Amino acid sequence: MNSIRAENLMVIRLDEGEEAISSLKDIARDEQLRSAVILSFVGALKYSKLIVRKGVEKEICLHAEAVGNGNISLLNGEPFIHLHVALGNDDGSWVGHLLKGTVDIFCEVVLQIMPLEVRRVYDVDLAEKGVTVPFRLDLG
Repeated sequence: MNSIRAENLMVIRLDEGEEAISSLKDIARDEQLRSAVILSFVGALKYSKLIVRKGVEKEICLHAEAVGNGNISLLNGEPFIHLHVALGNDDGSWVGHLLKGTVDIFCEVVLQIMPLEVRRVYDVDLAEKGVTVPFRLDLG
């Protein structure tokens, strides 16, 4: 993993074998990001675990090209990565919330760092509805 930052823009290269979500959490923690927009996520994943719809997860265990966007917020003071991706290969295409993704070759990520703190909280109603990741933005 490598990154460069200029004021509130950051470009990150995730390298083969790195896990995308945990790597982005590490960067957010190291850079003390309180919130950011994932403007662009482009590259390839060799293993992916997605939430494709409420309560349904899908594992893709083959190389897939990936594009996506999302955001970074704080959950209990720790970085929370909310990244949706579209994946595709010869076997098909999938879209969903990325839970895990092992980089194949590389992924490039562009962040817009926001000058405010965005937090997430556990939402009992979402959990009761079967939402796999029941954390909503707490905007006051």
